[in-house]
Amino acid sequence: MTAAVTCYGRAVEIFHLRYFVTVADELNFSRAAARLNISPSPLSQRIKDLENAVGTTLFSRTPQYVRLTAAGQALLPQARDVVERFDALQRNFARSHSTARLRVGVAPDVGTAVRQRVSAAVRDSRIAPGVRFVPGNTAELTAAVRAGALDLALVHGVRRAAALRTRRLASQPVGVALSAEHPLAGRDSVALEDLRSLAWATINHLAAPSVYGRTDALLARYGVLARAVVDGTNVADLLHLVLEGTAFALVGLETGATRKAFLGEPVVILPVRGHELSLPTDLIWRPDSIDADSLSALLADAPGTQSP
Repeated sequence: MTAAVTCYGRAVEIFHLRYFVTVADELNFSRAAARLNISPSPLSQRIKDLENAVGTTLFSRTPQYVRLTAAGQALLPQARDVVERFDALQRNFARSHSTARLRVGVAPDVGTAVRQRVSAAVRDSRIAPGVRFVPGNTAELTAAVRAGALDLALVHGVRRAAALRTRRLASQPVGVALSAEHPLAGRDSVALEDLRSLAWATINHLAAPSVYGRTDALLARYGVLARAVVDGTNVADLLHLVLEGTAFALVGLETGATRKAFLGEPVVILPVRGHELSLPTDLIWRPDSIDADSLSALLADAPGTQSP
């Protein structure tokens, strides 16, 4: 897709404006050329072509610096707006005519209802004809969204990252999974301080550092200091630690892979008394990949958009 306007009898293409905005951002032709994946010489020539077309100098150039002239400063916000609108037009056109499914990462304990909500919202918004869910842990899915390998991801808590936007979609209460033979198993609920003699059984904390970090600190405040960390990130590996009777696991009370791994086993899952433990499910995306307006059907009933 190309676009051009005529100025003083000379054609100005969208790439002229894109090159101008990039040089204005970098104030260095070599760095701007590297960003644009072209050589500095043709970039300099295209800027001269633009200056000829608009009839004025846009940059003041010396061996020591590159600066915007007054005319360049006046043109920059308009040029940036044109480039951003053109890029948005291309993205929206491609999405509306694409048969490709949106790539959505999904962390292990994301519930079916949330996945269905995302699928329906994507179809309703016409971002894509459907969704292809990609399983993974929170850390690797977050990295994949940041790198552009995924369009969206449903994860359990995220750390601050300027390149991403996040929206809380759901939060489920968390209980304690214990061996059915453990003395606490006969209770209706447990308090965190009741667990001091047990180890907290977890997968590698790097799988979801934000959630695990907060939980680790909370348990420590109640005197639960022992940890039993399995190799890797397979939540099913927690079961044998719990069955030994020396450890407990934290499990969603409503849904998720961890809960499924314990169902049908000689294990009890008890609610926590005196403290509300919960597992969040957050939607994350790159704002330069998908704008919030396109996700309005999905985000309408959720809290305000946040930067993680």
